[in-house]
Amino acid sequence: NRVRTPSSWELRNSRSLESSRGVGWGYTRQRETRLPYSMVAHVLLTFGLAALQPPVLRRSREHRHSPALCKMAAVSAPPASAAALEEECSKPERSLGRIAELVETLAADPVVARPKKAVLGDWRLVFASNEEALAPFTSRCVSPPFGVVEDIFCRIDRGADMRIIEVERRVGPFGNAKRALQARYDIVAAGKGSANRLAFQVRWMDDPSGRETEPPSKEKVSAELIAAGSLIVLRDIASPASSCLVFSRLSPKQLARALDDLGVKKE
Repeated sequence: NRVRTPSSWELRNSRSLESSRGVGWGYTRQRETRLPYSMVAHVLLTFGLAALQPPVLRRSREHRHSPALCKMAAVSAPPASAAALEEECSKPERSLGRIAELVETLAADPVVARPKKAVLGDWRLVFASNEEALAPFTSRCVSPPFGVVEDIFCRIDRGADMRIIEVERRVGPFGNAKRALQARYDIVAAGKGSANRLAFQVRWMDDPSGRETEPPSKEKVSAELIAAGSLIVLRDIASPASSCLVFSRLSPKQLARALDDLGVKKE
């Protein structure tokens, strides 16, 4: 039998293929043997040094770029009375006596050391004791029975801007309307034997079409401020002194969703 001999072209290709395979797999094996050792050394060095740090420092370094946690760090953990107040305000039938009792309990708690950071963000009104306390936070343009105040939100910025958003539910096929009071605010820190106070003054009002108009009042409003976790309580706004407003914290997404559900333009 005759044995076929490979041509010179086949010999050249087979050699180049073998050499390329040898170089390729050898290089891959070499990288595979070297890479894990360098990675293991890097991981051991990193976590070994981290393990020597105190747990609090390690957690703060891990989350130092988280805006949500930075914001939460400024607000102390809410006491049990704050959680009970939030639960009571969310009930369909609320006990005014119980709410007053819980507000008094919160007022007796230690004052927040940094009240301005505690009030930053978006808030939704969840309780108002009477119309007199609510009046400075409304446009006073709603006239029952053709319209009622459906919701009130408050946005407190890091600077000195405060925006109070009022949503009116109008009777008939007219849809809801949104107005906003643009104000400047200030936090008066508690002194010896006194409480923190929130003072604000409305500068202008945005009507339902978004045009700037004169506000109902430009008088300065001052209220005792009680900050407790996800709640802020404003009291001593108007007569009687026991009148109060309770606001619950919202995230920006929750505020946008709430306004969308109410059928008005987002902020």
